[in-house]
Amino acid sequence: MNVVLKKMVKLAALLGAMIVALPASAASKPAELSYQPTLENQRNPNEYCAKCHKLEANEEQSGGDLHFGKFHGTHLSKTNPATGKPITCVSCHGNISENHRRGVKDVMRFESNIFSDKTPMYSVQEQNQVCFSCHRPEKLREKLWAHDVHAMKLPCAACHTLHPEKDAMKGIEKKQRVKLCVDCHGEQQKRKALKDLDPTTKQKDSQ
Repeated sequence: MNVVLKKMVKLAALLGAMIVALPASAASKPAELSYQPTLENQRNPNEYCAKCHKLEANEEQSGGDLHFGKFHGTHLSKTNPATGKPITCVSCHGNISENHRRGVKDVMRFESNIFSDKTPMYSVQEQNQVCFSCHRPEKLREKLWAHDVHAMKLPCAACHTLHPEKDAMKGIEKKQRVKLCVDCHGEQQKRKALKDLDPTTKQKDSQ
């Protein structure tokens, strides 16, 4: 009986020693390497776009159909109210394709000249839907009734500057606002009258 008891005591002591030794052996193993991506490891889309579209372009660099001057304004310092993430070039323009430099229809291009003879790449509705993702229509309606009237007829860029140092529409006086309306609608009527007088236009319409 004493022999059995002694063996049990030895076995218990051995098990105890093994349990005590476990943490030490685990600690002696080298730590496994792991990689957790952080914001610093991700590419900055603004910097990527700025390689060609200079954020601080001068007049010579900003020429052409697709480069409209310096990139200033609140868009680069605000967050998207829907996501809480910083607004980047991609937020409004989307991702480029492999043929982006050839002028293909990939990223959103906002047209500001409503009197241009050039057909815009994207419709008014497509352009404005991008703006509406942050600037909610109901809020715009509260600001000014004209937003409702023009929402599906004119691109937001026709009145608002997309990359402004200061948006010309912000803080504008009522008299100036009325003048903008008169000037724009006056130009529309003028162009319509010239079109009606053009005999070639009448021939095309009759065909």
